[in-house]
Amino acid sequence: MAMTSFSQKTTPNCSRRQFLQNGVLAAAAASAGGAHGQVQGPLKKLAESKNKQKKPLKIFYTWDLSDPPRYHAEPIGPDYFDWLFSRLAGTGITFLFRCNLSGRTYYPSTLMSPIDRSVIDPDNPKALQMWQRVVQVLEDCDPLAEAVRAARKYKVPIWAWWNWQEFQNVRRGWISMIDPTWYQNPRKYWSTRDGSRFYHGVPDWGDAEVRARLIGLAKESLAYDVDGIYVSSRSHSWHTCWPAPGWMDGVEPFGFNDSVVAAYKKAYGTDIRYEKYDAEAWDRVKGELYSEFLAQVGSVVHEQKKPLVLGIRPDRYNLMVLEEKRLQRVMDSIRLYKDWEKWVADGTIDGLCAEQTCPHTPKIPGADISPMQQTLPKNFPLYSWADTATWVGGVKVPFSLRNWNRHSVADVLTQIRTAQAAGAAGVVLHSLYHFTAVDSAGEYIGQPPAGYGPLPRDEYFDALRAEKFFVAS
Repeated sequence: MAMTSFSQKTTPNCSRRQFLQNGVLAAAAASAGGAHGQVQGPLKKLAESKNKQKKPLKIFYTWDLSDPPRYHAEPIGPDYFDWLFSRLAGTGITFLFRCNLSGRTYYPSTLMSPIDRSVIDPDNPKALQMWQRVVQVLEDCDPLAEAVRAARKYKVPIWAWWNWQEFQNVRRGWISMIDPTWYQNPRKYWSTRDGSRFYHGVPDWGDAEVRARLIGLAKESLAYDVDGIYVSSRSHSWHTCWPAPGWMDGVEPFGFNDSVVAAYKKAYGTDIRYEKYDAEAWDRVKGELYSEFLAQVGSVVHEQKKPLVLGIRPDRYNLMVLEEKRLQRVMDSIRLYKDWEKWVADGTIDGLCAEQTCPHTPKIPGADISPMQQTLPKNFPLYSWADTATWVGGVKVPFSLRNWNRHSVADVLTQIRTAQAAGAAGVVLHSLYHFTAVDSAGEYIGQPPAGYGPLPRDEYFDALRAEKFFVAS
């Protein structure tokens, strides 16, 4: 579907419209008259009663500290979160606070190093200028605590968003987002058969210390009284270790760690480091260890009576959600069996999201939930990840918002409706925060004419307030 333009800002009157999903009521409303075909009198009450019986479509709104401080006109602190959440009020959005980017956290964690000035290349003035603004936020306040405070004030649900399949991302000459703890102990990552290489992005899910640390991070974020936890499989750990020339030459399969070796030997009597083994059985063993880990996370989250939603690439074996060209380089080397039927049957997770990578060409439909629909109970909540912007490149700066074109308001609404029509319980709107969570003080962000423009773009929030979305019956 071609992207359309949208220049007229939604008026406050639009918030009074009723967009009815029931065709009979919609037709009756049109014949009932009233401004803009508005539902009047008893018919309006009937429509409102039916809507109360419907389940609202959950709309997740991702927020990543990597971006707003670099483009927001003022330093980010408590006032910023009041400004942002006051504008989110009434949109129906559930806020996802990104807790980590690769190996650093975006709150003062005691289990994982928060982002600090050491990650910035000191010889690059542009990097220092941009990323010191991000670091400054944590030096001035606890952004997760401020986000939760503002969320409560303006009655916006807020979840912790974790990425546990990216612990290292190096942008040479700019930033090195490395987890110092596991960098010093690489055996906490998946290893090759001879133990000579480690994938700095895939933890050893069966290792007791790995499990304890990640579960501890979940507990840390739950202690902020967030409303739920979302664990993503999207990853910035594109390289096995360093992005050095030839890093992908002769890449071997990963996942021969002691925990995997022991589990496979217990099940099949074979030491996979030295003897022939069945590759499919090996993938299943890795998947079982991952399922065990997820169950422990789920138990901790559920003890607090909070939900856990897991995001995955909607297939059986690809571990990470990576851009296609990057995925092809490593996909056969980082595999495990994703047993989503077991996760649901055991009550480990409360929802499953089909994720996709950031698109490099305009894409309206979100990630495909149909592979999970085929084998899961009809009423189990499935979500679709949709990107509301397209990466176009051209600016040689990592994580630059000037490399993106936004989708129009009409296209974003179509993305929500597309997920709704597919039977999703909700949609994750990624990158919408790029152009709605920043005040650029009139500066045009992006590349004219299709870039983000002067920010914020409040017409997107206006449109979400104007239309109510429900799970398709």
